[in-house]
Amino acid sequence: MTSIQEPSHDRAVTQFDPPVPDSPNLDPRVSPVWEPEAQSGIDRTSTRQVVPAAQTRTFHTSRFALDTFVVAAIGLAILTTGLIAITRGGFDGPMADPVVEVLGFKHTTTLGLLEIGFGACILLSAFAASRRAEVFFGIVLAVAGFVGSVQAESFQESLALESAMANLAVVAGIIVVLAALLLPRTSTNTTKIVQT
Repeated sequence: MTSIQEPSHDRAVTQFDPPVPDSPNLDPRVSPVWEPEAQSGIDRTSTRQVVPAAQTRTFHTSRFALDTFVVAAIGLAILTTGLIAITRGGFDGPMADPVVEVLGFKHTTTLGLLEIGFGACILLSAFAASRRAEVFFGIVLAVAGFVGSVQAESFQESLALESAMANLAVVAGIIVVLAALLLPRTSTNTTKIVQT
């Protein structure tokens, strides 16, 4: 199974606070140096240690994934549509009756439940920031929409499915797949060095 090539941009930032002194003896990258020091009245030579300035390093990583916002918006729209459909259709009688209208399209409770399932899966894949899951559920949505568009009359009784809505599902699935494959993700690594 081939892996999905993920477009991404990485950026590293290093901050010094306050700026590192110009003196090489105060550069935190320099190891301790022992220098000879003559003491009065003593014939031997003693040494003193030059210690680098104390420092504190703070690491922070921030990530921005535009594809997850696009995919999450589509998943949330599908999920909300399904919730409205089952709220209007209810569970008192057969799930294929009554036929209600949501956003100009006919729905049954069964179709609403399917939309909730698709929407939840797409939304969860966006929250998990998994490109593979986004691509998988996008393809499933597009294929299901295509089948519904070609065979709309087969689903009239149980789903009240219209070809226009099925075509909309195909478009939504294609957008999810393209967003997962093409939109880059940005990762910024920041290192802050504080001198004391």
